[in-house]
Amino acid sequence: MPKSQQRLLNYATSIAKCPTETTAYGLCVSAQAERIKQGDCNAEFKKLIDCVTKNLKKNLKRANRLLTFFKYNYKFVAPYRVLVDGTFCNAALQEKLNLAEQIPKYLTEETHLMTTKCVLHELEKFGPLLYGALVIAKQFEIAECTHSTPKPASDCLAHLARRAASGKTKYLIATQDDELTEKLRKIVGTPIMYIKFRTVLLDNISEATKAGCSKDEAEMKKLKELKKEILASSTVPQLKKKKKKGGVNPLSCKKKVMKASVETVRTGERTATGKRKRTKKKADGGEE
Repeated sequence: MPKSQQRLLNYATSIAKCPTETTAYGLCVSAQAERIKQGDCNAEFKKLIDCVTKNLKKNLKRANRLLTFFKYNYKFVAPYRVLVDGTFCNAALQEKLNLAEQIPKYLTEETHLMTTKCVLHELEKFGPLLYGALVIAKQFEIAECTHSTPKPASDCLAHLARRAASGKTKYLIATQDDELTEKLRKIVGTPIMYIKFRTVLLDNISEATKAGCSKDEAEMKKLKELKKEILASSTVPQLKKKKKKGGVNPLSCKKKVMKASVETVRTGERTATGKRKRTKKKADGGEE
């Protein structure tokens, strides 16, 4: 899909979240019908655009806040691995969303879209009904699910989510399946994605994930307190450093310079003004 069409689709998505502004603008245009002139509904149109822009920014801020939580508490790092199922691919097809463009843009980081053999096998069983979703899913990388016999997609993705909770490889699960979503909410540290209002969104943090985070924080606090106790009980008293003996100040050994005393001796000579000349002599009798 061309970028210009995708941009318009993004605005159309946010317009769905501005029903009041959309209705006001529509009523303004319909009221004037054929006699409408340029600029007649500028005020209503401006309010609609402001609402759309606000919602776009709000979605990005919300995604950043949720991802930050998973980064710091469950060690999610880019590039993100997003596991998609057939229901998610089908919803993207219905809403005309390009997942390869929309998901990285929403997460603002490099992203690998993935699926499993079990998901593909399930889509193939539905035949022509979900052929479009199958075509989309086949474009993505295949994540190893270790199921020699294909399982239902919901069971397969739930299995990978449980493995991710205790492993290094982390997954975001993208699904429209309500039953699978409920399963994922009970698995600690699992971000869930879904499609609504023609856009991709992250689900709110589940209670299980919040509880798991609180448990980790409590354990870390206990470890820090235990560490302090161990350090306090095993502290060795520090020996005071001996002061170095100071030597004689070399300046105090320096001989003082004695200034020669002088005395004034009067002579019989006089100056031009009639005053007598005076000469200074050292104490030993020599003239200067």
